[in-house]
Amino acid sequence: MKRDTIILHFLACSAMLLLFVNCTGGNNSNPMSVDELMTNAETLVDKTVIVEGLCTHVCSKSGMKLFLQGADETKIVRAESGATLGKFDPASTDKKVRIRGKLVEEQPTENNPVAHGEDGEACETEEAAHKSYHIAAESYQIID
Repeated sequence: MKRDTIILHFLACSAMLLLFVNCTGGNNSNPMSVDELMTNAETLVDKTVIVEGLCTHVCSKSGMKLFLQGADETKIVRAESGATLGKFDPASTDKKVRIRGKLVEEQPTENNPVAHGEDGEACETEEAAHKSYHIAAESYQIID
């Protein structure tokens, strides 16, 4: 009898914990637009975000950078893939893409390898991208 009570309490606590975790996810489970991300970027640094936008370009040199455009062509954010995620699919270009990852604030330096790549050059699309922030991608999905 006592064992059944302990098991019941354990299951009830587990259910409450799962409910708490799911309910406190807040904006982390709802995708935002590139425009919303740019507007609220200062408050989202180092937080996991989900962003949807038009993929305008996947880096042809490394395949590890994908660029999402906002409602107007001047709002562009770069998503960077790591070894775990691997290369972005070039078929993402001209499609709506959802990126999940951590928003990183870039610290400008004279020799910034993130902004200019290992060879010291940046492609045109990267030059047009917003330079202050990028998304360290954990996952991505082509929406349409």
